[in-house]
Amino acid sequence: MTAPLLYNIRMRASTGGRHISGAERLVPVEMTDGTVRELIERARSKGIDPGQIVITIDSLQGAIIQNIQALDLTAYPARDVAASRNAAGRVLQAAGVSTVALEKATMLLDAGPAPSGGTMRGAMLLDAATGERLEPDRERGVRVSRFDWSSEACAAIDRELAHIGLTHFRTREALSLASKVAHGPSVVAELCWSDDPDYSAGYASSLSTGYVRFPFMKQNGLTTGGRAFFIDRERFDPDTLISYLREEPVIISRIGRCGRINDLSQFLSYRAVNRHV
Repeated sequence: MTAPLLYNIRMRASTGGRHISGAERLVPVEMTDGTVRELIERARSKGIDPGQIVITIDSLQGAIIQNIQALDLTAYPARDVAASRNAAGRVLQAAGVSTVALEKATMLLDAGPAPSGGTMRGAMLLDAATGERLEPDRERGVRVSRFDWSSEACAAIDRELAHIGLTHFRTREALSLASKVAHGPSVVAELCWSDDPDYSAGYASSLSTGYVRFPFMKQNGLTTGGRAFFIDRERFDPDTLISYLREEPVIISRIGRCGRINDLSQFLSYRAVNRHV
C-alpha cells in the first residue's frame, strides 16, 4: 500500500521583527486547509496582533520519512529556578555533557546567544566536552523542521500527558522536537527553555535519560531562552546533522512512557542501568 503524500506546513508570526509564535505540521493533502486555519488562529491567540504571519507549505513527494519512538517523558517538580537548573545539569551530565559545556550553554541562553545579544530562531550547537560553538550561523542558529506525531500517537500522548497534569500543547510539541533531535547523528543531549516571558518551564533530554521536564528554568517575565544541542565532536559532520535537523521528515509513530518522579538520584541510577529502556 502506497503511503499518503504528506505536506509540511510551517507557521511563523512576528511583530516589529520579534518572533511571537511558530508551529509546524506534517499532514496529508485533505488536512492542509484545516491545518492552515488552525495555525493562523494559533498565531492570533497570543494576545498580540501579529504584524506578519508567514505560512509555508512544502510537498514531501519522494522524501523518505523516518518513523521513530518518542522519548520517555519524566516530570520533576523542582521548587524554583535554582533547583530546576541544578536538576537539569545533573540530567545532562548523566547523558555525557561536561560541566564546562553546561555552564557555557546556560550563560548563553540567559544572555541571548546571538552575537547581537538576542535570542535565535534556531538552536546552538555546542561541543559536549568543551562548550565550543559549532553552528555555522550564530545569528540564526539551526532550525529543526519537518516533524510531527502520527494521529494515533498524538491521541495516545495527549492521554498520557493528561494523566500527569500536562495538558498544554507546548509539552507535546516540545517532546516531538526533542525526540527528533535526540535521534540525530552525533547529538548527545539538549537543554531548552522558552523565550516566552509567560512560560518558565524547560527540559533536558537525551536518548539515555529521556525528556525530563522542569517547571522553573527561568524567572517569569524574561524574554531570553532558546535551545542548546550538545554534540559529540568526534562523530560530528555539520552537513549530515544540519540536513537531518532541517530537512529529513520524521513521524513519531510510537510514544514512550510518561510519569512524575520525586527522587532524581534514583531516577538517574535507574536510567544508567537501563539505558535501553
